[in-house]
Amino acid sequence: MSSTLPALPPVGTLTEDQVRGAACVWCGIVLDNGTAVDLGEQLARIADHVVRWFPRACRQHP
Repeated sequence: MSSTLPALPPVGTLTEDQVRGAACVWCGIVLDNGTAVDLGEQLARIADHVVRWFPRACRQHP
């Protein structure tokens, strides 16, 4: 994984699977524990709340 990640897409544009880490945050491919790259805890503002989410990517991204 590169040391500098591209900007993550806005949470509001992602599917439920992408938000919960079951699909690549960029391309949407379905992931499992063997194919996923953990992108670490992120914070997002949804309405008036700050929430934590844990995006993951496929090996072709980042």
